[in-house]
Amino acid sequence: MSLLTLWVGGTLFGAAHAASPCAEHVSTATLANHISAADVAFSSMDEAAFRTARWSAQRSLTCMGEAIQSGQAAAYYRMEALGSFLDQNHAQTVGFFRSMLQVAPHYILPEPMAPEGHPLRVDFLVAQGSTKIAGEPVPRPVDGVIRVDGGVATEFPRDRPYLFQHQTMDGTIPVTAVVGIGVEYPEYASQRGFQDEASGIRRSNTMDRVKGSRIGPQGGFNVPLAIVSGGSAIASGITYILAARSAADFDDPSTPRKELGDLRDSTNTMVMVSGAFATVAVGTGVAAVMIGGEF
Repeated sequence: MSLLTLWVGGTLFGAAHAASPCAEHVSTATLANHISAADVAFSSMDEAAFRTARWSAQRSLTCMGEAIQSGQAAAYYRMEALGSFLDQNHAQTVGFFRSMLQVAPHYILPEPMAPEGHPLRVDFLVAQGSTKIAGEPVPRPVDGVIRVDGGVATEFPRDRPYLFQHQTMDGTIPVTAVVGIGVEYPEYASQRGFQDEASGIRRSNTMDRVKGSRIGPQGGFNVPLAIVSGGSAIASGITYILAARSAADFDDPSTPRKELGDLRDSTNTMVMVSGAFATVAVGTGVAAVMIGGEF
């Protein structure tokens, strides 16, 4: 998926529904599930599964029927940054990391995912060190509110990709788009003046609370991912203990020489497995918070 604008629906509410190719609208919970699957696949080093989950997340945006929240926007940006890295598009990787950091400025890239000097960490550091450029004011819509990064927008970013949504007063989402750098935002009917943080605030806050309650049973925490993270952490610890015991047997002078080869191979294997479980634990633990709710 390139940085060209991805959006579905028309420039006006009526046109969007008249020509909508979607049999039904997609919920933010479905989007979150696809992002969760992508995150787990990347942590597990399953590139094929990651690409499938990423494609599903991208496709779900074309029929989005709910307002995306900031935590989900950050998780989506993170997924796209990782996907762009796999595509060897470092400029796009930096761009999506910048978008993620705009929403989640305190995010820390897990060390097991990208050790010091790893190209992915280099892209992340470049994004962290980038200077923000002032965006373009958001023309006030005739109906509803314009959302960017999962919240009421005060500007359209010019130096990074962003998630665009037009939410009408009745809560309908006629347009959802991923707008790339240098690409015009989707057209919509506007009126005099610009949107500010208070625009549609009463309706928007009410809608956010309703939509947010659907994200996770714990209101800000993705329980399935948390379970995966906890289980992986336990498995990592157990495997590491077994590896330590195997290493101790290898160093024991009383151990028969003929058993040393098997012990060495067993120790190395368990260390690798422990590291893999640790990577999954870290990645899914972060995703449980990022996807589960707001930062």
